[in-house]
Amino acid sequence: MNSTNISFKRALRIFVFLSVALTSIFCSKKTAEQSTEKILARIGDKTISVDEFVRRAELAIRPAYCRGNDSVHKKIILNTLIAEKLLALEAGKNNELAKNELFQGYLKGRKEQAMRQWLYFHDFYDKVKLDTNEIRTAFKLAGRKYDIAYFTIKDSTVAGQVQEKLQKGFTFREVFQQLEGSEEIPRREVSWNAPEHAAIHKALFSHPLQKDQVIGPIKIEKNFYTVIKILGWTDQLAVSNSDVQKRLNDVKKKLKEENASARFREYVGTIMRGRKVVFAKESFHKLVNIFGTVYMKSRNTGILNLNQGFWVNDSNETGIENLEIKIKKLEHLPLLRIDNETWSVGDLKKEMLFHPLVFRKKRMRRNEFAGQLKFAVVDLIRDKYITQEAYRKGYDKANTVERNVSMWRDYLTALYQRNKYLKSIGRTEDFYEDYLQIIEQDLTPYIDRLQEKYKNVIEINTNLLKDVQLTRIDLFVLKKDVPYPVVVPSFPLLTTDNKIDYGRKTE
Repeated sequence: MNSTNISFKRALRIFVFLSVALTSIFCSKKTAEQSTEKILARIGDKTISVDEFVRRAELAIRPAYCRGNDSVHKKIILNTLIAEKLLALEAGKNNELAKNELFQGYLKGRKEQAMRQWLYFHDFYDKVKLDTNEIRTAFKLAGRKYDIAYFTIKDSTVAGQVQEKLQKGFTFREVFQQLEGSEEIPRREVSWNAPEHAAIHKALFSHPLQKDQVIGPIKIEKNFYTVIKILGWTDQLAVSNSDVQKRLNDVKKKLKEENASARFREYVGTIMRGRKVVFAKESFHKLVNIFGTVYMKSRNTGILNLNQGFWVNDSNETGIENLEIKIKKLEHLPLLRIDNETWSVGDLKKEMLFHPLVFRKKRMRRNEFAGQLKFAVVDLIRDKYITQEAYRKGYDKANTVERNVSMWRDYLTALYQRNKYLKSIGRTEDFYEDYLQIIEQDLTPYIDRLQEKYKNVIEINTNLLKDVQLTRIDLFVLKKDVPYPVVVPSFPLLTTDNKIDYGRKTE
């Protein structure tokens, strides 16, 4: 059959995570495979840890009635999270949602994403040992902001020629003009703490540089290089003790992330070495036409998710229902080969139910879509092999992973049960028009009844709650370049009750 192929050596790239999200989920976990947890509340066989309480409160936007850090607002937050567990208990394990294939696929995807992240943090991030001299050098440069001129090269042969010319004494401007035929050289500022490609950050901030110094060509990825000239810089000094400590912590964290990412990239490269994806041209072209139409209509969100219909009332709004019909006609066709195994279009569809396609380029022209689709499929396959390693290590049983899955399961099941109850009393439409009135008039009394019903299986550590400190800043945290970017569920709208007058109090 006609085919095109992509080697994993070419396609491999490291996961990129938003640092706030990573810190919130995993950086607090130490090297033990089973991390230590402080349990704030037990509701039957379900628990709420202090860490989960803080993440649910801080990494999603809370309603105004519990946005503070005082004891009243913290009690409302805890009552809400307990109510979520109570609704999940009330729904039971064999409810209609639990039987839904999309729901099951979503939870599997959440679990396997958490397993890959746990593998990264447990096996790489937490094992990094920093060198004192490296910390000292980075600290001196951490307040620096460079003003740079730069140009990019998209050919390794040309990059070699540019390097040769610079070594022979050609100026930065002369090389740029010969290459681009333009007088205006691009400029920008680069600070130590700004998101930047690791290779560029290392070139600029691993040692002191001189004004007018030319760096590069720096390899960013295969056939993509950049050349930089230092035009100048400013330094912001850390003066107060708190500023010094914060900068020191930031430096250590960033150095650990860079070191861990490099080692993880090598690890994934070893897993994927020698593997090659060979695409069947005819069926792949048909898939491009189907996926391309839907993706372009989604306004380039960066993710193509067959579970989309699970989240919206009308899946036709995103074309998902129509997409399903078109894919079904192609399911029998061979799509690709990997390790002497043939994947059909139907096999890819099954994988996408729990691993949406993540596109490296979020905004693209239609003629770029085919190439980006290949990369997205290859990245899905890469993740599948990493997940297999995580299963082999038993990381599906890590309590950090299990808590992440149960958090999403209980949240979605509670929404299902809440909406089922609102429908039974004819208040579904009213909820979306005035949710606060419905919470106070209908949901809070309903939750009170569930508190009474399940009071014998509820335990609450009120002393732990007193010690919890919450930020008042609204955050909605996303991770980058992963199938499920939302870090925690939306804050559930269930109750405004600030009294903890049920269950057994523990210490």
